[in-house]
Amino acid sequence: MTRSNELEIKIRTYLSSLSPKALGSLVRNLENSKRKESTDPHLDLILTAASALVDGPLPDALDVPDVDVRRGQVHKLFFAPLNGFLIDETLPNRQEGRIQSAMLERVWTWLSRDVMPNEVKTVLDQAGNAAVSGERVDALVQALRTRAVEALGEALEASEISEKKRRIIGAELGGERGIAELKDIQKVFAAERWLSPFLQNIPERINEHRLKQDLDVLRLVDKCSNRFPDHVPIIAAALVDRSDTPSALCTFAGRLAGDPDPRTIAGSKFAPFVDIVMSEAERLQIRALDHRHNSDDPSSFSEALSDYHALVRGVERDMDLSLSGRWHQRLADTKRNISGEVTRELKGASGAIRRALQVPKFDKDGVLVTDKTAVDDAVRTLRVVTMARTASETFAVNEVGKQTRQAVEQTLEIVTRSLITDLGKAEGAQIQAHASAADVAITLSEIYFGADYATQLRRSRDAAFAKASNQDAPSEPAPERKLVSSVLARY
Repeated sequence: MTRSNELEIKIRTYLSSLSPKALGSLVRNLENSKRKESTDPHLDLILTAASALVDGPLPDALDVPDVDVRRGQVHKLFFAPLNGFLIDETLPNRQEGRIQSAMLERVWTWLSRDVMPNEVKTVLDQAGNAAVSGERVDALVQALRTRAVEALGEALEASEISEKKRRIIGAELGGERGIAELKDIQKVFAAERWLSPFLQNIPERINEHRLKQDLDVLRLVDKCSNRFPDHVPIIAAALVDRSDTPSALCTFAGRLAGDPDPRTIAGSKFAPFVDIVMSEAERLQIRALDHRHNSDDPSSFSEALSDYHALVRGVERDMDLSLSGRWHQRLADTKRNISGEVTRELKGASGAIRRALQVPKFDKDGVLVTDKTAVDDAVRTLRVVTMARTASETFAVNEVGKQTRQAVEQTLEIVTRSLITDLGKAEGAQIQAHASAADVAITLSEIYFGADYATQLRRSRDAAFAKASNQDAPSEPAPERKLVSSVLARY
């Protein structure tokens, strides 16, 4: 086997272990990197493999000769019916129908060791036998899942009767929340016979018009909820995962209940559709804060804020939440949490920009050192300032937003012009340093003021560079500018 084939198998094995949401996020990030002309030699290989797993059917790793890969796929295939219900975030209010993906490993370990050890071992042994076909192993996994419905049901029933057994299960799965997640897993598995055909009839992507006006999805959900009223939260969770505009599920709930009044919806069996929207607001809030503190992509925080704002704006446009204390409070809690983070980001905007616009220095080896962290921070905060301009009500940042924009505009205009002027006066190695700082300033100005303004600045920058170099403005970027441009390309 060649090294390239070995690498491909390793990549495919790793990707197959990821949750669908993690795969989707990876594909989006890889596509962004490709658009920005990343030089990673393995990007296309990883993107092709990941896209195939996202867009295609279940991975066919059971049909490859590597028995270790086949055994590893048993776990994923066993939990396949849960794919549309998984989330990566830990919600402040546990929402029925939304299962934390990290829970699957704990449930699998518990099942394999304490609940169905012999059955699980049999399937793993068969998967590890190269003489057994992939189709046969797939059938064994299906049978294992069917058996698990009964075994999980018995364990949950015992936990309701015996406090001791409940403590034991809770210790394995993470307390009462883990037991609630287990109930959802068992509920989805038990409903697989009718839930799978139902979901196949629901569009993979549901637009706003379909939820607010069309009848096809409405009739399917209404019929299904009449037959299986206990599974309405499961149906709602499936729909929010497929909705292009999740906030429209509030209107959809009113259509199902026959009255758009939140009080009527709250008293109906269709209340879970609004509950699930509130959980989505909570999930997006958590995701946004995580991006602010942990993401390597300086644009991810503002993009997550934009998603949150779109959801909140849609909910508040379509439903008067003041008539429903419970839903109003849940949404208000997310707004309060996220507003504090946005306010802190805005208050630090001017400082972040000034740090990014410092003229870089040379290290002991004569290499120009660009402070990538400072530039990332400035890009992130500028994108937030720009985005918050149209979402100040959502984030309650009217006054601080106005003050921040004034300070940002002054800082960018004054410092950028000063850097370009200083570039024209620079000599020797300092030409490269000032050119680098000017290019960062122009990139930040383009984010805030737009492309036309940035084009004017680039002309001034080129003229200043030509003056400092005692030559005409180059038709091709100078080597030092190419270096800086490669750093700034990701923005």
